[in-house]
Amino acid sequence: MKINLKSIAFLHQVFPFGGAEKITMDMANYLVDQHFDVTVLTTHHDESAYPSGFHRLFNVVELPHGSIKTSPRIAGAVRDYIKFHEVTSIVSYREVLYAPWLRKKTGVKFIFALMSKPGYEFDGQPLLAWFYRLKYHRVFRSSDIYGVICESYKEEIGKIISLPATTEKIRIIPCFIPLPENVCMTKQKVVVYIGRLSRRDKRLDRLLRIWHLASPQMPEWQLKIVGRGPEEEALRQQAVNLCLQNISFEGYSDHVQLYFNEASILCLTSSFEGWPLCVAEAQANGVIPIIFDSFGGARDLIRNAKEGILVKPFDENLFAQELVGLSHDSIRFAEMQNAVIDKAKNYSIEQAGKKWINSIIS
Repeated sequence: MKINLKSIAFLHQVFPFGGAEKITMDMANYLVDQHFDVTVLTTHHDESAYPSGFHRLFNVVELPHGSIKTSPRIAGAVRDYIKFHEVTSIVSYREVLYAPWLRKKTGVKFIFALMSKPGYEFDGQPLLAWFYRLKYHRVFRSSDIYGVICESYKEEIGKIISLPATTEKIRIIPCFIPLPENVCMTKQKVVVYIGRLSRRDKRLDRLLRIWHLASPQMPEWQLKIVGRGPEEEALRQQAVNLCLQNISFEGYSDHVQLYFNEASILCLTSSFEGWPLCVAEAQANGVIPIIFDSFGGARDLIRNAKEGILVKPFDENLFAQELVGLSHDSIRFAEMQNAVIDKAKNYSIEQAGKKWINSIIS
């Protein structure tokens, strides 16, 4: 007989929808397997949006329509559900203005999970810093646990809210990925980018300039860009202007595993990231990541020279040199391939789930 140790709720506006919802789906199923009673509270439940083959083990309850952040009707409905079902912890990935009221009325533990880089909203925009710092302070005060993705982000959030990173309230609630059962070790001469084609964060224009520098020295290699976004037309024009060879824009794909199976190297030239899943997925599939050391999570993903290549931001010449060097060094590539696959074992849901449970229970 299943014994429910704790009753946990996740709060979402639309479910399922994007990356945060995917994290909830997988973690909720894991927690049910660990004998937790888990419910997703959402204003809109889209049954058709679940991935093919996904088997939901957790409950889903629809709330009244409105804003998860501010609606008094939703606040009342969440309060009533918590009381009736004796929910002990509630997890939200976004600010909930009625969180202090909810805690007072129900005694529930409120866990805020920040699944992005702290302070990305005002990077390079000091005039916005004061506004967002107030928001970070407000969310921190209204939560029992403030979760961040990795160790370096504990320090960053501590600086933003002027508290030491050692404060017990800040906990690591890591991301995770499904590990492939079989890794294709026979790779092709393919460099891949997988993600949105957006400028503010991803900066694919850098990768095109890097390919312009590197590709003449690796003529048998291809660059495949997988994804769509608002910068696609501009990037295509840039590729034409630079007269780039051996490059293809693959568009959006539901089968990115096919690209991980064939690619040897993944390149990421972002200005900032949270904890990019594509890097972790690349490592799990024996694809070597080369990325700019431009965000705290980069050193969590690549802690030494065998787990990938970190390049000083934003030295495009050095990035091109590293890309060319790795493409020509089969012995180094083989050593790194084994190392990244081994590193990716740390990203399993079982490893992450233990830390989630520690944050929820303790």
